[in-house]
Amino acid sequence: MTTVLVADDSETILLLLRTRLEMEGYEVLTAADGVEVLEVVRTADPGPDILLLDAMMPRKSGVEALRELRADGVETPALIVSAHQDEMDAGAPSDVEVSGFITKPIDFDRLFASIAELTSS
Repeated sequence: MTTVLVADDSETILLLLRTRLEMEGYEVLTAADGVEVLEVVRTADPGPDILLLDAMMPRKSGVEALRELRADGVETPALIVSAHQDEMDAGAPSDVEVSGFITKPIDFDRLFASIAELTSS
């Protein structure tokens, strides 16, 4: 079973994503910010197969957490989620590998297709 780590500072969005992903057969881990992302990835056994990270979170953003994970050698595919189209238009930071972007409100068909594509490669 594919495990997805979902990180968002909104409890409502976390619950929605958890519910929809579990309905599709995914195992779901959650984090409320980038600091928790680092804790979960570094301690989960086995670790997540996909990271779904909100771009803007308190304490540490999804991009900042991903930057630290990449520096640690973690190669887990990561999708960055944002409600701000300008962040998507700007693209990924040049110093961190991102597998793709998802905009809010989330198009679940697109999200599930992206996850399926990342787990099949």
